[in-house]
Parts: sequence; structure tokens; C-alpha cells
Amino acid sequence: MSTLLSVADLMRLLDPMFTPRERKTLTVRVEQIADGHELFDSDIIESGSTWLRWAVFGEDGGSGSLQLAQGTREMVLSVQSDLQDFLAETTFAWGELREPKDLA
Repeated sequence: MSTLLSVADLMRLLDPMFTPRERKTLTVRVEQIADGHELFDSDIIESGSTWLRWAVFGEDGGSGSLQLAQGTREMVLSVQSDLQDFLAETTFAWGELREPKDLA
């Protein structure tokens, strides 16, 4: 059985990774890898065909492809890892370590 996850559901799972201060400037979008087409809240994420792009305080970052084969929890942990790498290299959170959050 495959995991179905909407863009809105994914955003709710990832929101706790950001601080209130970061959320004020945060933009996050889910895009098709092939053409950059942005998905909307009700769209279902296709495993391996989409990725996240974000901007916080004017600094851009993103995830690898969203893989749902191992389930939602593993996919969220993978995105959190990508986000951690991004945050540790930003000017606003340089070197900061954020522990993965168990959101399942």
C-alpha cells in the first residue's frame, strides 16, 4: 500500500522545524522536479517526482526528492536533515543544530 500525502499535510508536518521568528519570512513550496511546476495544498505528492524549496530571511534552500516508499516518517526525517544542513550554513542560524523532531 502506498502512502498518500497532500501538500497541506506535508506543510503541517514540517512547520515545527522552524522558529516563530523564521516563520515570519518563510516561504515554502513543493515543486515537480521535471519542470518546476508548483503544487497546491490539495495536490497529492508523487514519490520521487517532487521536492521542497524554501526561503527564510532571503536565503534559499531545498530538499532532495521527496521519497514516500519508506513511509511519511522517513520522508520527513530526510527533509529535516536537508533543512538542518541548510540552517547550519545560513547567516541567521550559522552552526545551529536542530534535533530531528518525531512528527509521526
